[in-house]
Amino acid sequence: MCAAREGRCGRRQRALLCCVLVAAWEAARGQLRYSVPEELPKGSFVGDVAKDLALELAALGARGARVVSPGRAQYFALHASSGRLVTAERIDREQLCEKEPQCIVRCELIVEGEMKVYVIEVEITDINDNAPRFREEEVELRMGEMIALGSRFPLHIAHDPDVGVNSLQSYALSGDEHFSLSVQAGADGEKRPELVLAKALDREEAAFHELLLKASDGGDPARTGTARIHVAVLDANDNAPAFSQALYAVRVPEDVPVGSTLLTVTATDPDDGTNGDVKYTVNKISDKALKLFHLDPKTGAISLVKNLDFEEAQSYELEVQARDGGELFDTAKVSISVTDVNDNAPEISVRSALS
Repeated sequence: MCAAREGRCGRRQRALLCCVLVAAWEAARGQLRYSVPEELPKGSFVGDVAKDLALELAALGARGARVVSPGRAQYFALHASSGRLVTAERIDREQLCEKEPQCIVRCELIVEGEMKVYVIEVEITDINDNAPRFREEEVELRMGEMIALGSRFPLHIAHDPDVGVNSLQSYALSGDEHFSLSVQAGADGEKRPELVLAKALDREEAAFHELLLKASDGGDPARTGTARIHVAVLDANDNAPAFSQALYAVRVPEDVPVGSTLLTVTATDPDDGTNGDVKYTVNKISDKALKLFHLDPKTGAISLVKNLDFEEAQSYELEVQARDGGELFDTAKVSISVTDVNDNAPEISVRSALS
């Protein structure tokens, strides 16, 4: 009975000691914040950690000081001899944070000998290292000569992975008085260029029109990307393709095999000949989705070309377009939801240990 009482006392003492150690560890936590531009070479200076935390340089090397980041990638390292935080590799902000307005990378400075942890936040700022880019630099449009004035034709959107003022800011059109440019703002704030018929077409007067669409960002100096638009004037086409539904939605498990057809969009056109031949294209798609899905231009079947990962993304949205031989069109949205399967084992991460 006495032995049992002594055992309980020992456990309480150990628990009390553990609480004291954790409290001391947490009390030692501090926080630093730095800001550096992306694309710095490996070994570039980020901040003087020793100076900002008033740490002795001798203590950093002798007491096991190190910098760790969550996950596998280690973007920063500590020079124990100088007490400076430096980049451990070149950091690409667009790859790390995509379109996030603020890119914050967190790491911890652990001084094991003193049981201290300092939280460090590093903001990766954007530089204008990307120009706006059209996925198709040559665009062919075919229009019937009887198309009404003011008719609008959606153009492909330029993509610029930079953010803020360095991202895509404006479009401009040049080349022909028959057409003007209108830029609409989507619900997500994205600028969408549209070609507007400003003067009636006459095939006998001009069977072809050449235009140049330019996209510019707001950098200094500004970067630009261009797409050439070739317009062919055809005979009248009085029926546009029509999708069977405005929104196509499908749910698929993340382990669906590559090559599987996920869904098929369908549009019909009652016209004869080339005016009734429907061709399917993707009008809007993210870079991630572009690598995962393929749209068959003839059948409208959307198939998988790369394995899905629920942990990476749970849903994708596409905008597809059906055009006939006279370039009349209809647009539909496609929503693909990814469901989870049990394909990941639990992970255990050990940051540091006390002897």
